[in-house]
Amino acid sequence: MKQEVFAPVATYRLQFNADFTFRHLEEQIDYLHELGITTIYASPIFNAAPGSTHGYDITDPHLINPAIGTVDELRSLHRHLQSLGMNWVQDIVPNHMALHPANTRLMDVLERGPLSPYYNYFDIDWNHPDPALTGKLMLPFLGQSLEDSLKAGEIQLIFSPEGWSIQYGTLLFPLSTPAYELLLQLLPHEETETQEWLQELQQELDKPQPMLVWQRKKAAAMAAAKEGFWQALTEKINGDITLLTAVLERQYYSFTYWQEAETRINYRRFFTVNGLIALRMEDPAVFDEYHSFLHELYKEGLIQGVRVDHIDGLQDPGAYLQRLRELMGEECYIIAEKILAGNETLPREWPMQGSTGYEFLGDVSQLLTDQQGLETINRFYRSQFPDLAKYDRLVISKKKLILETQMKGEWDNLVRYCYELGLADRKVAQEELQQALGLFMIHMPVYRIYPVRWPLSIRSISLLEYALDGAIRCNPSLTRVFDIIRTWWEQEKKSEAGLRFLQRVMQFTGPLTAKGVEDTTFYVYNALLSHNEVGDAPEGCKCSLDRFHEHAAHRQRFHPLSLSTTATHDTKRGEDGRIRLNVLTLCPNQWIQQVQHWHCINKPFSEETGPDMNDEYFIYQSVISGFPADGVVTKAFIERLSDYMVKVLREAKVHSNWSSPNEEYEKACLQFIANLFAADHPFEDSIGAYVEKINRQACIYSLTQTLIKITAPGIPDTYQGCELWDLSFVDPDNRRPVDYQQRKQYLRKLQLLENKGIDSVLSFLQDNRQLGMEKLYVTWKALQARRERAILFTKGAYLPIYSRGTQTVMAYARREQEQWCLIMAPLLNAAAVGREGIPQDLVLPEDAPRQWRNIFTAEKVDIKEGQLSTALLDKFPVAFLVND
Repeated sequence: MKQEVFAPVATYRLQFNADFTFRHLEEQIDYLHELGITTIYASPIFNAAPGSTHGYDITDPHLINPAIGTVDELRSLHRHLQSLGMNWVQDIVPNHMALHPANTRLMDVLERGPLSPYYNYFDIDWNHPDPALTGKLMLPFLGQSLEDSLKAGEIQLIFSPEGWSIQYGTLLFPLSTPAYELLLQLLPHEETETQEWLQELQQELDKPQPMLVWQRKKAAAMAAAKEGFWQALTEKINGDITLLTAVLERQYYSFTYWQEAETRINYRRFFTVNGLIALRMEDPAVFDEYHSFLHELYKEGLIQGVRVDHIDGLQDPGAYLQRLRELMGEECYIIAEKILAGNETLPREWPMQGSTGYEFLGDVSQLLTDQQGLETINRFYRSQFPDLAKYDRLVISKKKLILETQMKGEWDNLVRYCYELGLADRKVAQEELQQALGLFMIHMPVYRIYPVRWPLSIRSISLLEYALDGAIRCNPSLTRVFDIIRTWWEQEKKSEAGLRFLQRVMQFTGPLTAKGVEDTTFYVYNALLSHNEVGDAPEGCKCSLDRFHEHAAHRQRFHPLSLSTTATHDTKRGEDGRIRLNVLTLCPNQWIQQVQHWHCINKPFSEETGPDMNDEYFIYQSVISGFPADGVVTKAFIERLSDYMVKVLREAKVHSNWSSPNEEYEKACLQFIANLFAADHPFEDSIGAYVEKINRQACIYSLTQTLIKITAPGIPDTYQGCELWDLSFVDPDNRRPVDYQQRKQYLRKLQLLENKGIDSVLSFLQDNRQLGMEKLYVTWKALQARRERAILFTKGAYLPIYSRGTQTVMAYARREQEQWCLIMAPLLNAAAVGREGIPQDLVLPEDAPRQWRNIFTAEKVDIKEGQLSTALLDKFPVAFLVND
């Protein structure tokens, strides 16, 4: 009999780091339980690079990060959670680890090379044709060339009781085995005893043995070393660049200038981050070793589910998930971070519960946007910036920019691999194959496909053909080479080599799309920033009311346990800041006039040095989305906005970038921001009044967003602190410490007022809207109601409900046998503006209950003639009805 999977009722995402540890969480568990949370959704907790603020740079998957806590503290948390019926879903990172000396597995490889049991653990091309990289791992950390670094004395040989190492800055890498022969050659002949000691140590190095065994033997040997003698020899080597160069040449690694990784590289990175090295997770031995500690935590009951980070980086995500399912068992809750583009859906054969919910975020944001107003804003934007008017072309150009300037090394490696596999005749010019392959990857309309076996699915072939057709239109002169590419999946006798190559290509189209779109285009195309978001898109991603209902029904049928999220550590701006920007679509012409007014009054600040008009437009939207809820502009807000803008400019890669920052332009933009909020300038009062005006509606639609998240198909996820207004910017701003003491006080206040009567609660909520009290109230009451009716929301049918006229509200019912709930919330719809006081009747299902209770207002609601009036929303902006 198949066991049923564990299903969270509601998750709460926490970002652990040195400022928020297990002990800090211990203090918040009771509050989260009272809020209605059932599951802690934890960021990576395993040992990470020193000072890590996010945990995705893991150095040891078998240890808890001591900066966060200990296993015993995790056990204590488990007991506390268990007493409240709560549980834990753990974020894991199977694609990559930190390329850092704290990564002992990687350091063992760099010390012992092929004799290390981890030699094939990492995705490294040891046979790279570049002589400087053959048999060596590239370490692109130098701030200048190797030659200049040596002349500056930045690289040194170090001897210590732990052994020899090569130091660069604060980084210490182990001395590789081949260098011991050079040390022997440098020893004086009379140092017979020392020679014997070093030879014995080298003999141990030459034996294939477990890392811990070698480390123990090495430690014992080093304890007997003549430290003074070796220190003197070390100083001699450091004083002679020729000798030091000879030592470096004998390493299993090669120091290079960090920017060289943009044009040549011999390991797979996470995206374009040099300090994150990918794993060969397709190797069962690597899978088993990496997940063993995680499995122990699961068997002990300390965790009940896992979230798989960046699943698109894996060679075969389906096979990985199958192994993970077999390891963890049928009851384990498994979700994966997967960004779905357009009408893409999760592969149904993947043995997991669903995604982390980016697609839900996009659907809700599009639903809460007036599409006609959005098109008016888009037309204005295109008229002002004709060079950016064609969004699809812009995406292609930015992906091309990333490929040519940041992923050229990976691109070269793919071309070489293509020849090695015999998929292209050597008569095909390398430059032509490279250009054709590049255009093919650039035109992929989704992050990747999942080629597992021949024949490929019809959908996969259609996506490959779409990419190839786009590439041909871009450069018809390469048609002959494109025909060769097409044979990889079209020829009658398909090769395993072709399958392997497509799998490899797909490991790079994902990062190429992410860097080209999310981390570049989203900072350049600024029509309405609320849709420049993971899971969403500025164009071509519309979600009408009917389409939302369709998507929700599909979700309930196939992935009812996917997360439903509206804010994550990856989102570009806070969930309530996005709603503010969406409200601009209600009165687009007013917005356009306002922008033109601000441009006129601020023109003296930008005429000579910048920002340009596109960046200025970005700044205005950012101020609106992040403007303090209490309307008070502080120095801290201006600093946060300024820090954010520096990141924006570098990600956009127009006037500045991370490789070579244009500090002059960046300073001009920061000065512009400072001038906006100068004491004698009218801008602050002007934008403050404008934000206050749109906020009256934005606050209401934020409640709609919150209620839909909690009650629509899927598992609602609350990002840390977002039970109050979330007006944050992109990370690291959205990882700022959360004031839980404030949230506890607010919740306690609501609980006390509820005891006095509902009128006291509703009056207090309206008077304290700027504090986010209404959002906290909706979150609290809805999560509590969901927890009490868990089966209704995980298994219950999803029934769309409509009114007879213009659709001014979002309404649907959930039903499981005799248990019902009914959701009603206002839609962001320009057609409804000015008609808020005119009620409409919703037509309920024929078998719907006749009597209901609104959990927000405690009202009893009787249904007459199968209809429910939207006048129900007069007392409180949203409604959650249950049939007690």
